[in-house]
Amino acid sequence: MASAWIEKLKTAQKTCMIQDGRRKIHFVFPDGTEMAEEYDLKTSELVSRKWRRKATLGVKESKWEFEVGEQLVPRNLDSEGLLESAANPIFARKDTALSFQWRIRNLPYPIETYNVTVDPENRTITVSTTNKKYFKKFPIPDMDRAQLPLEQKALSIAHANNTLIITYKKPKEILQMEKEIQEEFKKLKAAKDGDVDCTPS
Repeated sequence: MASAWIEKLKTAQKTCMIQDGRRKIHFVFPDGTEMAEEYDLKTSELVSRKWRRKATLGVKESKWEFEVGEQLVPRNLDSEGLLESAANPIFARKDTALSFQWRIRNLPYPIETYNVTVDPENRTITVSTTNKKYFKKFPIPDMDRAQLPLEQKALSIAHANNTLIITYKKPKEILQMEKEIQEEFKKLKAAKDGDVDCTPS
């Protein structure tokens, strides 16, 4: 339920700061999982959300995984060896106030090539192409956390500048939940360019 997610956020340990026109909030949940979010101060829109699971014993700190926004990877050869080709499709989520939105860059095919469908049972969206050049399945974690069903009618696609744009209209329950979360954030004390424990003022 949406309210269960809000309660989880309320009980997490929070640190927040205002920096570069963004409200940055770092959450630590009781199980050690961390979540970091950044919101645009003017619009309150979510710019990025990333997660870090608690590292298992004997393992170095685990990497951040992006749910919203994308990791800017330096273009150099690292210990993992070869870089991905710059021409490979790049998948990233960038939401708007009223929609969840994903952009898949480096997909040059015309819009009729793409088949984008909701699988309500498996709670995923599937993107495939008629030329068999691209295939991806992905969930909407926000909808999972709120335990809301996925519907095909909420989905739309567009294609421009070699980028496929997939838009899923946020249901009213999500909009209400996001509004409540923003109200909670307004109660937090935030440091300017410095960390501070977010105790409600």
